[in-house]
Amino acid sequence: MKEYYVKKIQPPQQGELYQFLERDAETGEEQAIDPFESGMLQLQVEQEPSPELFSVMSKRGADATGFYRGAKFVVQRGSKFAASTSPKCPEKYIKLRENLVLDKLLVPFQHQLLLMEDTEFDSSTLAMGTVIGGWARSSLGWKAASKK
Repeated sequence: MKEYYVKKIQPPQQGELYQFLERDAETGEEQAIDPFESGMLQLQVEQEPSPELFSVMSKRGADATGFYRGAKFVVQRGSKFAASTSPKCPEKYIKLRENLVLDKLLVPFQHQLLLMEDTEFDSSTLAMGTVIGGWARSSLGWKAASKK
């Protein structure tokens, strides 16, 4: 088993310094180490705060979550799109769905289409129309998702 410790050293020309050491408990042998590589010190990586999640569901089977990233709206991987579109679905939503299928980002899964990667849309309205496969007049269909 190895022990880690810090030793304060004061070379005359450099002032106060610290040396990081590892000692082998069996042999008593000491060795200078890099504290980061050894795992002795671990920097706390600042994580971005989780974005507020929104969800939308439809009668045709859509069940998706997403969030705002700046002015864009991101639909999360694992979201389920309605497998069919309504008769009055705007052409732009149909084209977006077709492109996602061709790019293998949207794959058939149990009477729905499963989104394989987080996908960015120009607006939440565009995202909603594409997810539900129908007319979306506003982004009001996206409701704040309940925290689990």
